[in-house]
Amino acid sequence: MPIVIESRTRWTHTGIDAPYTFTISEFNQLETGRGVAYSARLIHPQLGVVGLIANEGSGGPTTFYPNDHLRFGHRQLEQFLERSLQDGEPLTDLLGIETLLDEIINEAEFERCVAEMRAEGKFLVRSYVPRQAQSFGPHREYPVIYSKILTRRDERQSIAAYLDNAPAHRGHEGSFWQMFNGEDWVPLLGAGSLTEQQIAERTRRASERARELDVPDGNHSGALFGDDLYLFGSPPHTFTLVGDRVSTVRTTAWCRCRSRKRVIRFEKWRDSVLVGSGSIHAARKCRSLVRLD
Repeated sequence: MPIVIESRTRWTHTGIDAPYTFTISEFNQLETGRGVAYSARLIHPQLGVVGLIANEGSGGPTTFYPNDHLRFGHRQLEQFLERSLQDGEPLTDLLGIETLLDEIINEAEFERCVAEMRAEGKFLVRSYVPRQAQSFGPHREYPVIYSKILTRRDERQSIAAYLDNAPAHRGHEGSFWQMFNGEDWVPLLGAGSLTEQQIAERTRRASERARELDVPDGNHSGALFGDDLYLFGSPPHTFTLVGDRVSTVRTTAWCRCRSRKRVIRFEKWRDSVLVGSGSIHAARKCRSLVRLD
């Protein structure tokens, strides 16, 4: 008998690995005297709307009200829970059905924030509590939204320092800040894309390439650099490395194209310091951010 491999999908914003992804519609919420009441229609990828998710906002659990218990009800949700992981751990060890329902809504709400981020050139930061850090982990806070894209690492360091000391944003013990890099949630102050050895080699090569072109203090435009990168600017002072011979790199906007035939790398340097890097859509009509390192 042939082995059947179950298809899987990863929920980008909540770290869930599952057989499929739910969506929601008609999401509503209302402030009450004891909390926030909310409700949403639960949409199965094949079956369509299968019921209502609701919380009364009084401190009680989030509840699922199926349209048809036989077609898709609590038993099917339990089976879904048993076949799923979150952050690499079985969901049955972490969540009950009530929390799973909240995570379905959280996934949709984070996705809405990301759509707004892309449309308006914004930047998202959130606090993340790993499972090992707190008894209630893993936990992902609602994102803090910034009005511009923080492409520079020094800007992110300043933001992290501010958030760490702001009472309204101070995280739980063991938490750390994440940013949405265009594709996934990653540490806001994570390791850079290049090793120290690679950085030293880049700066050495920039000065060397300027001398080779016989204009050490001049402005280069599309000179071959190495590693499939091209040089623009005045090394070693201020220059950009790009994965093709087009100088345009739009770091103030996110790519919103429906398809991308080619994505290329970029690196921005100042006085031998890598100040920002990532990838852009190579199409001349776009040249906008796909991912930030």
